[in-house]
Amino acid sequence: MAPAQIDVRMDVALLHCQACLLPLKPPVFKCEAAGHVVCCFCHAGHAALCSRASAHCGELDAVVGAVKVPCPYRAFGCERYVVYHEAADHQRACRCAPCSCPEPGCAFVGSRAMLLGHFAAGHQRPAVTVRYGRAWNLGFSLAHRWHVLVGDEDRSLFLVSLGPLGAATAVSLLCVRPDGEAGAAPRFRCKLSVERPAGDDKDNLVLMASAVSSSALSTGAPAPGQGMFLAVPHELISGDTLTLSLRIDLIQPAAAGGAPKSATPQARTPRRMQ
Repeated sequence: MAPAQIDVRMDVALLHCQACLLPLKPPVFKCEAAGHVVCCFCHAGHAALCSRASAHCGELDAVVGAVKVPCPYRAFGCERYVVYHEAADHQRACRCAPCSCPEPGCAFVGSRAMLLGHFAAGHQRPAVTVRYGRAWNLGFSLAHRWHVLVGDEDRSLFLVSLGPLGAATAVSLLCVRPDGEAGAAPRFRCKLSVERPAGDDKDNLVLMASAVSSSALSTGAPAPGQGMFLAVPHELISGDTLTLSLRIDLIQPAAAGGAPKSATPQARTPRRMQ
């Protein structure tokens, strides 16, 4: 049977080291001279406050190892309670951390799951599901500046941005990730290309391959030409639709003795996004 639990309120300063002011985590030490409570990193050099803290306090270990707080993103769907000194790590990785809607003038903020529903209901732009490691032919309406994709394997959210750039249309792809994740190493690579119909004797292909950058969209969709992008000449666009070949690959750590395997491309499936 699980032990009984209660909700309590307390001064949060009691859960912080009195030397470095960071959250306490076991082992915790208590200053013999004045009763100051310090973490394992500060106890040897506690002379800045009063004297060396050498007494390990097992009782406080039990407290700081058990005190839990609700995830700060509870309003966005996370129902977890996490140990206080682990809360910052959880916050950086929480899948319910909020991102913003890229539509100009729209103030909606929510988790990635909430954004998917908002895109469909609020902007009539449901996400298209794609699988990694294969190429897709997708038709994007130029009437909209952005379109949404979602990875079938892990429900990662991607934004395809379109915009005029001189005599071309700039096309970019980014992964929608919370601010805590956006600065992490890229998790995906992509290949974008637009091809002229066969039989034309002019240059008939533009192509770009790069790592996929990440953003929480707090400043909206990227401006045309910002970051890595594919410049598509107007002559490669048919009417108000841009037909784009897109492939997303998940970056995985190389196995011992070799590089990670890449997925084998499958037959392309044409689809149109309104």
